[in-house]
Amino acid sequence: MPAPPLDDRIRSRTGIIATLGPATIMPGVLKQVVEAGCRIFRLNFSHGDLEDHRRNIRDVRALEAEMDIPLALMCDLPGPKIRVIEVAGDGIDVEVGEEVFFDRDQSSPCVRIEQEPPVLGCTWTGIVDCVKPGDRVLINDGAVRLLATEVSDGRLQCRVTTGGLITSHKGVNLPDSELDIVVPTPRDMELVAWAIKNDVDLVAMSFVRSPEEIERIRSIMQDNIDGTGHERPLPIIAKIEVPPAVASAEEIIAAADGVMVARGDLGVEMDLAQVPIIQKRLISIARKLDRPCIVATQMLQSMVDAPVPTRAEASDVANAIFDGADAVMLSGETAIGRYPVLAVETMQRIAHESEAWLDSSDMVCCDPVDDSDDQAVDDTHALVAGIHSAARSVRAKCIVVFSEWGTWSRLISRGIDSLPIVAYTPRQSVVRQMLLCRGVIPELMEVVPDEAILSRDAQHRLADVGWIDEGDAIIVVLGRPLKHDNHSVRITVHRFGDGGRA
Repeated sequence: MPAPPLDDRIRSRTGIIATLGPATIMPGVLKQVVEAGCRIFRLNFSHGDLEDHRRNIRDVRALEAEMDIPLALMCDLPGPKIRVIEVAGDGIDVEVGEEVFFDRDQSSPCVRIEQEPPVLGCTWTGIVDCVKPGDRVLINDGAVRLLATEVSDGRLQCRVTTGGLITSHKGVNLPDSELDIVVPTPRDMELVAWAIKNDVDLVAMSFVRSPEEIERIRSIMQDNIDGTGHERPLPIIAKIEVPPAVASAEEIIAAADGVMVARGDLGVEMDLAQVPIIQKRLISIARKLDRPCIVATQMLQSMVDAPVPTRAEASDVANAIFDGADAVMLSGETAIGRYPVLAVETMQRIAHESEAWLDSSDMVCCDPVDDSDDQAVDDTHALVAGIHSAARSVRAKCIVVFSEWGTWSRLISRGIDSLPIVAYTPRQSVVRQMLLCRGVIPELMEVVPDEAILSRDAQHRLADVGWIDEGDAIIVVLGRPLKHDNHSVRITVHRFGDGGRA
């Protein structure tokens, strides 16, 4: 078995996710992005076709084999994103006080006719039925703002409250309206069935509003799992980006396998001043429920065009890490930006410095996880607390865990200690999925070991890369899959070089 990748000694504990796009398909860029510290790549299914995504998957897997470093792929489903249809020319410029119509039957490119209010079409014709007078209609992330005034004869009439340019395919947000939209959409269902058959590791679900929607996606994957090589559905990351999801956050996160704080639409759908508070709350809930959390959107947005981020952006990344995020995500910075490699290097540097400050100042990245009223969860947390307590008592250099499905490595990573967690599993897909958990360094071990074999192999491999010296302690954890009524794990302390065990 190969030794743990040397770069994992200096790579930040916080994961970095890079969105694939035109900027990353340039020769050599993808490899440089990995060398800069990225281990998870996002496939944005809102853009590109399946052939583009198939090529990106092929390129990432080829690079994974070449560099002998596990790399995860996360597909991001488009969800029921509402957009303006094609707008002719350079777009339609609207001014404050002007009238704008949405027409149910408008399908041809929208053209402005002189002396007449502009008439727009929408990818979702239900906008005419669900938007009521007094509701806001926001276009292009709120850059253009309208207020609905009347609905009649298949048309929604609006008044412009903030003017600007309306161009083709810009997003439409309806924060005040109750939308009669089924999630997942038919397109989501097609794409998730395609993803599980095409070597994707994680699924991000957009515009989630209820835990039942999570279960629908999981059921679709289960129905399409035969012949894929997967034994269970892919982990689902719930994107919290609309008010109903914020209201039901705890139930949604409990139903999902992870959560993404999707601040783009969240900042449009809700008061911008509330977004930082919502972010902290979502990270806290995720930690309480033992789910990994991603913070996303505009983290280093200025680096789309500039080689250096703003000071506010650097602080934004650091504060997400201080709050306990497992991963931070780059979107346009790596998909279409001029400096994709530099953006990853910058995020890696901010993460590394933030974590170093936490370690040196004895600060913790977040509050300890609260006890739960659920007895089963309490038992598991007690075992995890025991693992961290033992590690502190013997000043262990790291925690080594055999985690067949990644459960114990994920639970241990919820602790507030900064020790690296070297996690072994016999499943390549689980190796990749564990990359999402903060501080976990996943490794493939094709045989299920006993405690002596796991300890011996781990000690030699860690010594080979300079992680441990003679007499240093490591904590070795062997857990069995969690049952509803039986929680047990074997915890031993090993010191390198003397064959001892405490």
